[in-house]
Amino acid sequence: MGRNTKTMINVICSLLVLATNVLVSFFLSPYIVKNIGVEANGFVTLANNFVTYAQLIVAALNSMAARFIAIAYVKKQYKKANLYYNSVFWGNLIIVGVLIIPAIVCIFKLENIINIPNDIVLDVKILFTFVFFNFFITTGLPNWDCGTFVTNRLDRSYIPQAISSILKCIVLFIAFSLFVPKVSYVGLAVTVMTVFKLTCNAINTHKLTPELKVMVKPSKWICSGKVIKKLVGAGIWNSISSVGNMLLSGLDLIVCNVFIGATQMGVISLSKILANYMQQLSAAIRDAFTPEMTINYAINNKNELQKGILRAMKLTSIIMTIPIAIIVVLGKDFFSLWVPTQDASLLQVLSILSILGYMFTSGTQILYNVFPTVNKVKQNSIAMIITGIISVSLTILLIKTTNYGIYAVAGVSTFCNLARNMTFTIIAASKYMGFKCRIFYKQVFETILCSVVLIIVGYLLTFKIVINSWITFILSAMIIGVVGLVINVFIILNKEERKYLINKVKNKIGVKSK
Repeated sequence: MGRNTKTMINVICSLLVLATNVLVSFFLSPYIVKNIGVEANGFVTLANNFVTYAQLIVAALNSMAARFIAIAYVKKQYKKANLYYNSVFWGNLIIVGVLIIPAIVCIFKLENIINIPNDIVLDVKILFTFVFFNFFITTGLPNWDCGTFVTNRLDRSYIPQAISSILKCIVLFIAFSLFVPKVSYVGLAVTVMTVFKLTCNAINTHKLTPELKVMVKPSKWICSGKVIKKLVGAGIWNSISSVGNMLLSGLDLIVCNVFIGATQMGVISLSKILANYMQQLSAAIRDAFTPEMTINYAINNKNELQKGILRAMKLTSIIMTIPIAIIVVLGKDFFSLWVPTQDASLLQVLSILSILGYMFTSGTQILYNVFPTVNKVKQNSIAMIITGIISVSLTILLIKTTNYGIYAVAGVSTFCNLARNMTFTIIAASKYMGFKCRIFYKQVFETILCSVVLIIVGYLLTFKIVINSWITFILSAMIIGVVGLVINVFIILNKEERKYLINKVKNKIGVKSK
């Protein structure tokens, strides 16, 4: 397959995986909330956030590994690729050895670190034990994700991800049906899912990149301190960037837990479910284009590199503005049906605050990939950390001095993130890629236009529909989605691109083009 074909297959598979995850969570999340309560469910997200904090250390070594391995592998420098591959593996084992003791202490002292209702302390500790275990086995085993990345065959990893999500659902259903419901069962299900995905990744790496091998015999060890230093030197800025991202959104639940309470933390956790799906959708499309970008950069094909970025921008904008309109128009109906015991109006407002930034930046999400691709992550990381510090400080200030409460938790990070993207990310990415800024700001304008038009059209199409069931909700969402797709195609694509797309569709359905 050609690189463009592989990339489009990656995009399609990534969207199918996301759709599977959304459907699983759609049925699973209210089921979990119903069985264990909204407070306990909030600890699932909080536990994952704790792992995110630990991953900041791992990211310094691992975040740029796939890039360096891919560049060496594409150039058929297999010895150099293996040097990176093995150095990362042994470096990760050292990190696991260093972090495992603090993790154990954290679990034993957990009730002294965060607020936990007395009746679920042990259950939450077991949940954290499972989540930390998943982190350690994922970190300590070889970097099996790179096989599909290096060969631009992410579809081979996306399919096991979809299966693992279904597997998680099955495990939880069995556990909640046969035993007294506990939040720790979520950690057990995630562990089963993790082992399955790791096994599939190992098989993929062995088949797709047989030249990459972990040398476990002392006489054949391939590890270089200089390589680790090089990877950490490049990746440390991604860790700093992750700290900034964590300050922007990852600390929301902790801030809410400490300053407002566990119940409000659970409400914020529920409201962020749609924003998390938007983030996953953005990442799914970006990640599908990352191998192609890296390969084109490795072989210095700047023309194809620019074409790929422009194609990703248009595709992302076309796709992401549709769920934005659906959330704004139908958010209250969704939460009323999904979690009928909660305040649907409040959840809708919090969700809109969380996704508001995508109304401006949906089309420019691919720009986040520019910095690691060209190994220019320092400036972006500094901008991220400054924005994160401002966001947390402003959130706490508003909580302490105003009555905004959880509205501040949901909204401040969104506005800070948007300000950084508009004033820094677009300008810096255009400089590194040799583009003119107006290309990206044009995409911002088109994204805003699409979002506003789709929201208005969505209200006009559905204001007479009484949404009192999932059938009427899905029907309304499909109406907005189909009409929105047509509108986006005409707003974002030019005449030649629309003609090409229409001809492709006609060919697929057997209609001859004139």
